[in-house]
Amino acid sequence: MCEMINKDFSVIKWLLENNNPAVKYRTQTELLDQYAEKTEVVAWLSASLPTDWKERRGLWATYFLNSFAECGLTFEDTGLDKEKAIGFGDDAQFDENCGDYMRLRALVRLGLGDEPTVAAIIKKLSERQLPDGGFLCLHRLDKLKRIPKSCVKVNMFALLFCAECKKKGIHTDTTEPLLNYFWNHRLFYRTDNLETLILNAREGWRTIDTFYPFEVMRVGLQNILEAFCALDYGNDSRLNEAWELLKQQQTPDGKYLLNGTLSKSYLPKERVGKPSKWITFYALLAQKERDGI
Repeated sequence: MCEMINKDFSVIKWLLENNNPAVKYRTQTELLDQYAEKTEVVAWLSASLPTDWKERRGLWATYFLNSFAECGLTFEDTGLDKEKAIGFGDDAQFDENCGDYMRLRALVRLGLGDEPTVAAIIKKLSERQLPDGGFLCLHRLDKLKRIPKSCVKVNMFALLFCAECKKKGIHTDTTEPLLNYFWNHRLFYRTDNLETLILNAREGWRTIDTFYPFEVMRVGLQNILEAFCALDYGNDSRLNEAWELLKQQQTPDGKYLLNGTLSKSYLPKERVGKPSKWITFYALLAQKERDGI
């Protein structure tokens, strides 16, 4: 850890500034392995959320749950009823869509991975994993008479979920087949043309861009790369292009630029084209996991 502090001292000092308590807290606890008080983080995040956020349903309920997870907090900090936070009951089954995987990842990060409902979902995930290693919304899959290809949007969140399971010591049978899906796609590309992006959106909103915070349609480069590092593949040569793409977003003083963001965000927004504390934090976290510091 001393090596990281010495190498990136000015950047670490920047991340520890008070204007983003969540990044400061996660820098202390995850990059520096220090104890930190989270009261300020909870207050900062709560002040940024709509007053009725606990009553929201659907996708925005998932986004708000993710806001607590991304800030490094726990379920107890949300103030939600546990059953409502989990959200997968008899009337809301796990559909294996990108929003459901986003919520499942958040639940694991928030410390609810061992809850019976969540654990039961995790145990059954591999039963519906497709031959290419990925997943597809069950409401679509069940209507098809043929075996389809999986959906990269779901798979990106499944990847982030698998990484969180590894960090929490939760076993899942889905990881290796899912990794093979990404290897076969060179992470970002179509298998029928390995030079064409699967999600070829406008610049700043592609999987090769530093987009944050993630949403159901896209996950930024820094989160995808960090997930591979958390799964112990940070030094794999198949990630060389991803590391180079991330390096291209690094400023001379060691910070990383934000290429794209949500028009309506569930976390306080940063400016596109400017150094981002969130992108920089995830870049350094990926490097720490890669180097085993």
